[in-house]
Amino acid sequence: MVSLIHGKEMILKNEVKDFLTKDFADQGYNETIIFEANESDGLLSAIQNNLGGDLFGSQIIIKVVHSEGRFPKSLSEILEKIDLHNMNNIKIVIDSVSESISPNTKWIKDNKEFIQIFECTKLKPLDEKKWLREKLSFLDKNDADRVAKHLFELNSSNLVAHRNDIETLKILHSAEKDSVSLENSISSSIHAPYELEDCLLNLNEKKSIKILRQIKQNDPNSLALVIWVLDKLISTSLMAKKSSSPKRYLENTKMWNSKISLYLSFIKKMESNLLNLSKDIFEIEKTFKGIKRLDAWKEVERLIIRICTS
Repeated sequence: MVSLIHGKEMILKNEVKDFLTKDFADQGYNETIIFEANESDGLLSAIQNNLGGDLFGSQIIIKVVHSEGRFPKSLSEILEKIDLHNMNNIKIVIDSVSESISPNTKWIKDNKEFIQIFECTKLKPLDEKKWLREKLSFLDKNDADRVAKHLFELNSSNLVAHRNDIETLKILHSAEKDSVSLENSISSSIHAPYELEDCLLNLNEKKSIKILRQIKQNDPNSLALVIWVLDKLISTSLMAKKSSSPKRYLENTKMWNSKISLYLSFIKKMESNLLNLSKDIFEIEKTFKGIKRLDAWKEVERLIIRICTS
């Protein structure tokens, strides 16, 4: 089975990846191998070496990251060669920046029954409003409609900003019961998880750990937001680094100008560590979701130390 996730709307892509991660884990897929889209030889070898599994019945996820330019011809050629019908123990996930991929592409057309395609492009206004209401399902219907309208007017077409506000609202929901208070909270003081992002951008280990422990003490249920902030930091940095112009990539995310310089400095300092940190985030997400039996808070603290000492 091949899962093709394409487009540049990162929030939608992350939602699809979260869904697939859980779905594959439920099916027993417990190992992930990651390749860049241009690593065609390594990708083909990994497929051939793992085809059919081993004595322990390993089930493998092979993730292919296509971060810039046109969909590689070499990747298409590999996908045309492999026999998807007999790949019972391998799931291939292709994460592509391509906005449009034709369903008439040979490898797709010849293997329709073994390919699922997720298009993650900019939402139309009606779809964006529907997406907002679905994400606000923790509120009652009237409050969800009012807050969704407010968020749409505040940051239309910016799912990153919407996601930030919704995650903050979830944390505040137990204290702020009416929609007016919730709406006012959206633009209130900077919350600790976002202070954590700034500290990490500056590689301030001591303050980062202090903020993390304060977050845990004040609201143990906020770990999802902390992981999301870390994932945003690393994935945004990785995508910017791989682009032809990191600054332009960051500008296109609608990031505040004052933060772009911090990201550029962070990317320069981290260099080759970003891909490994991305893998670490993936493992922490599995821990948080109960797929791995570890203390997710401790794993996050260890990751922060790795980031600040890289």
